[in-house]
Amino acid sequence: MTDVMTRTEQASPESAREHKPRWHHTDWARAFALVLAWHAVLSAVAVLFQGSLPVGEGYPVKVLGPDATLLSHTYRWDAENFHQITNGGYANEATPWVPAFYPFFPFLVWLVETISFGLLGFLAAGMVVNVLATWLAAVALLRIARHFVTGERAPWLVVAAFLTAPTAFFAHAFYSEAVFCALGFWAYLFALRRQWVFMGLTLIPLTATRITAVLFVGLCFLEFYRAKEWKLRGLLSWHLLWFPAAGLGVAAYALVLKIVKGDPLAMFSAYDTVSTWGYHVANPNIPATLWGELKVSLHALAGGRPSNWDLISHILPLFGLAVLVALFVYLFAALKKDGIPLAAFGLASFVMFTLNSNVVSVHRYLLPCVVIYVAMVVAAQRKPALKPALYGWMYASSLVQTGVFLLFVAGIWAG
Repeated sequence: MTDVMTRTEQASPESAREHKPRWHHTDWARAFALVLAWHAVLSAVAVLFQGSLPVGEGYPVKVLGPDATLLSHTYRWDAENFHQITNGGYANEATPWVPAFYPFFPFLVWLVETISFGLLGFLAAGMVVNVLATWLAAVALLRIARHFVTGERAPWLVVAAFLTAPTAFFAHAFYSEAVFCALGFWAYLFALRRQWVFMGLTLIPLTATRITAVLFVGLCFLEFYRAKEWKLRGLLSWHLLWFPAAGLGVAAYALVLKIVKGDPLAMFSAYDTVSTWGYHVANPNIPATLWGELKVSLHALAGGRPSNWDLISHILPLFGLAVLVALFVYLFAALKKDGIPLAAFGLASFVMFTLNSNVVSVHRYLLPCVVIYVAMVVAAQRKPALKPALYGWMYASSLVQTGVFLLFVAGIWAG
């Protein structure tokens, strides 16, 4: 493993200038070209097929109208809730469920709209935010990968594994996934670089983006502890304060909810306002949850033609969880102590995603799980015989992404 703490050779300023790549050969330029092409392909696929696809219940006709536009395919299901937040949706008594959606992504959309003096509509502003956020996420993931794999090509394979993940298209949609991945990946990268101040400043808006930010806070803390060689006295550092400070993001959101709704915990009580969310019931008996999901999945598969709900809400999430477990166990076995932070992040993700007695949308929640992409490429690099399997996985995964994306475009449940 290549680790920032073990690098001792430093290039001289003169040699660094001589070998400094031209701007179009830098990580930033190449990642931007890749990400822009990825977003363009998704837009092209949507434009090509959206006119012939059936319209499902997730298509907000009242907002978009009957005619599709270049970016209207990004606005389905929860996108409407994020849009309402940009228009003061937290104060709207007719939509008491909106506080379940955190404010940082819609804030960025509002900011881009405002900076453009209204020239960019909310969909265009959302796309600007998502393209930039996906770009930042790709650069961070590329540099994270260089701490675990060697060579020029392998780190890019980690980025490719991320962009071809089954639910990566949510980073293209009017959702918070792209922003969450960008902030989470950069926070972890700063932790790997031992840049604790930048890490802490990145964790703060992360906790105002999604509740699962707690997983990245834990990941960064374990990396901090690893930097101290797992010694308790190493925790006697003022940088440790950045971890409780990370909660300032969600605390600010709670303050907003207190002012607007009189309930600082409305992000949790909002789930009780929607009858269709009744399947979210806290249940620490994770084996029972998984056994129930396995029985449903096997029954659906045995029937030969599983329904869309079975496929998206049971089979695909359960398969994703199995992949997560296999990969974080492998990474721990391969990297030993150096793999503890990422392996523990994977284990904590598995637990958090299965605590609500269901696995609905878990395949989407797995998208930010950096351990998946790193472990895949580490395995392929350590055992070259696995490289064809890695390429095959990314090909198959991209096909699944296309299929699920078309469901999303049609307004059919996709997670």
